[in-house]
Amino acid sequence: MKKFFKTHAKLCIAVLALALVTVGGTLALMAVSSNSVINSFTAASIDTEIEEGVGGDGTKQVSITNKGPSDAYVRARIMVSGVEKDQVGIVGSVPSDAGIAANKVYLVMPNSTTWKQATGETEKDDFYYYLGVLPKDGETDKLLTEVVFGSELANDQKFLAGFNITVYHESVLAINKPEQPNGTVDLNMVTKSFEAASAANAVTP
Repeated sequence: MKKFFKTHAKLCIAVLALALVTVGGTLALMAVSSNSVINSFTAASIDTEIEEGVGGDGTKQVSITNKGPSDAYVRARIMVSGVEKDQVGIVGSVPSDAGIAANKVYLVMPNSTTWKQATGETEKDDFYYYLGVLPKDGETDKLLTEVVFGSELANDQKFLAGFNITVYHESVLAINKPEQPNGTVDLNMVTKSFEAASAANAVTP
């Protein structure tokens, strides 16, 4: 059964022209250790990418990796086109055959403890926030693992030709981290870092 997907490239915010981020008037810089008496510094920067693998059996493994030198927070949005919003279901595991409606599409997103949406009335958005500090060469838990089509849609070639999934993500420097190295990252920490980055961009001439 053929599946059609489209993955959108990333957008990393809060990395300014010189890759300097100001928070509370302090430059977010990363020291480079050396044997020299004089310390040198390099601007903190982030470089995150979407990693995906698509299988012929409907699997679509989507995660985000950090290729840059600095710790990052990430958030991602999954946009589905070619189907009505009420026909899309978000599930934690593949439904049983009896639980699959013939005219629906199911996105299997099993890591609900590490990927969270804001839930407040004023702060709710379409992003899923990864509740972890993403270090250099690190990879998030899977955001999406499989796409399941109901029987009507799975056999509708016109529908499949127009169906697309776009994964979009943003990342910022992890400026608001737990005090302990292995401390818990909560939703507030991550959203506050994105808010600070947005505010820094807003005042940049």
